[in-house]
Amino acid sequence: MSDDLDLTTDEALLSSISEHPLEEIQLQPFSLLRQTIATDLCDPSGGFFNAIMTVWVCTLSPREALAAHRNAESAKLKAFEWAENRGYTLSNCEPLIDAYKRLNDEWRAIAKVRAKPSSENGESEPNPNDGGQPT
Repeated sequence: MSDDLDLTTDEALLSSISEHPLEEIQLQPFSLLRQTIATDLCDPSGGFFNAIMTVWVCTLSPREALAAHRNAESAKLKAFEWAENRGYTLSNCEPLIDAYKRLNDEWRAIAKVRAKPSSENGESEPNPNDGGQPT
């Protein structure tokens, strides 16, 4: 897997809100709800802990994710139980880490600010989505 996804902002957004495979299961989209809950469950030190929290949240329905948010301690224990039951360890974590990187890379690609192209004379071209009557 490359360090950077070669996706446009739109492609990254569409990919991030789509299901993702993790071995034989389909992860739920890394929606704003799941991203926010995963961020709240994650540890400031990052690493493997955050990969487990983030990917596990993507296995939950929206209601299950909200329930996990209400009881963070229980959710963290369930996430580690899920990871252990799947056989993940510090030395056997490649599929989990790959899924985690993919989710984060997509959100990073979405967040990239793109400069508005300018015309040949250096002036900004009007944004066709600004409203008003076409000229």
